[in-house]
Formats: sequence, structure tokens, C-alpha cells
Amino acid sequence: MKYIHVIVILIALASCGKRDNPTPFYFDETGCSNPWDSYYATDTFSQEALSESIEAYFQDQNIPINSVDFDFDSSKVELCFACHCKTGRIIIVNAPRGKKRKMKNIGFYE
Repeated sequence: MKYIHVIVILIALASCGKRDNPTPFYFDETGCSNPWDSYYATDTFSQEALSESIEAYFQDQNIPINSVDFDFDSSKVELCFACHCKTGRIIIVNAPRGKKRKMKNIGFYE
């Protein structure tokens, strides 16, 4: 009888399996060479519009995301006008850990 409890616990633990929990991925925004720049559809620059363009980009890439957040790191600012120069803004996207390779190919890091 006491073995039944152990077996039930083991079955319950095995059934949980590996979940694809959301993981934060980071991207250092550039002046004009971000993957979602062509998705930006408004005339004004706002974080809300930027967030919408990022979400649309990921939807087209078949990568489900839970959220888009922004941070700023002044040590990452590059004072130049080329498209590849970093602005200092860090884009944080929560995506499934199973999409890690795709995220790295886009330019995100953990």
C-alpha cells in the first residue's frame, strides 16, 4: 500500500515534463537596423508604437511573445549616426526558451 503513494508521486512528477517557460531575451536597439523597423507604421515615435511593431514582427516570425519591455543603459550608447550604432535602449522580450536559437539568430541574447 505504501508503494502506491510512491508510484503516484513518480507518475505525477514524470507527467509534468519540461515546460517551455517564458525567458527574457535582450536586444540592443540600433539607430535604424533593427529587424522590426519595417513594421513601424506610425508617424510618431512612441514606445507603444515600437512595442506594436515588435509584436507584429514576432507574429510574422511565428515566435510567441508574452511581453515587450524597455530599459536604458547609458554605457551602451554609441555616439554616431550610422544605422548599426546602438542607442542605449534595451528591448526585453519574453519568449519561450525553446525559441532560443531563433532569438539568437535575430540578434537577441539572454
